[in-house]
Amino acid sequence: FMSANMQEIKGRIESIKSTSQITNAMNVVSSTKFKKFQALTLMTRSYAGAIERTLENVAGSLKSVHHVLFDGKKEVKKIGVIVMASDRGLCGGFNSNTFKELEKLINKYKSENVKVSVIAVGRKTRDYCKRRRINIDAEYIQMIPETMLEKAKDISENVVQFYLDDIYDEVYIIYSKFVSAIEFDLKLERLLPLERREASTNEEYIFEPSIEGVLRSLLPKSLNIQIYQSLLENTASEHSARMTAMKSASDNAKDIIEKLTLDYNRVRQSIITQEISEIVGGSEALK
Repeated sequence: FMSANMQEIKGRIESIKSTSQITNAMNVVSSTKFKKFQALTLMTRSYAGAIERTLENVAGSLKSVHHVLFDGKKEVKKIGVIVMASDRGLCGGFNSNTFKELEKLINKYKSENVKVSVIAVGRKTRDYCKRRRINIDAEYIQMIPETMLEKAKDISENVVQFYLDDIYDEVYIIYSKFVSAIEFDLKLERLLPLERREASTNEEYIFEPSIEGVLRSLLPKSLNIQIYQSLLENTASEHSARMTAMKSASDNAKDIIEKLTLDYNRVRQSIITQEISEIVGGSEALK
């Protein structure tokens, strides 16, 4: 019986060692990707901030001008939500926290009889919405640095057109903002209509060919950079979460292996002690 128990413990140790090798490898991969996206995220923040200030200055100079992009719709019947999650799992509560925020938003607007549709970013968002039968108007998966800016442009042009065509009355975005290697903040922000803020300059602008034309051109560009920045922030946060989850899994595997090794040695010692006792007992009987 003890011998069989030893074999079972040994098998478990080997199994956990194999799992530990996988989690260690994934930790290294996530660490490499994290450093890449961390650098990209921090590098583009200042540019995204400059574009945002430009739009704020233009909006601030248009206080006397009424426009649907700033003033909003008379009635909100349907909203669009850009939901950013990951393409792959094994990143702790990263995706589940995002989906909880989406559910909170849906429940809030459901009580107000407002329909919610999702623009799904990431395979996990798409799959979650399909399981929950949440309406998806567009989906974007396989986010890699080479195509991320182009996809951000597609998303921004879509949401502006949906808003101007009265398909959406408001547009929100849910994403994780990168803070550090061990921290990120889940954000829910309204993209449309734009919030009017005080301009940081008192300069007056002349619009050519028209205010409508300039806003139709400037707004998608501004949203493009804002969404691109959100994609970078979200991806850096994803790799940070996966890196933390894989390190935690590797540490837990190490602890379990140590405990099982101790159990294995105890059983082994018990077998040796029993065999010695049997030998001693046998030799005493022969005297």
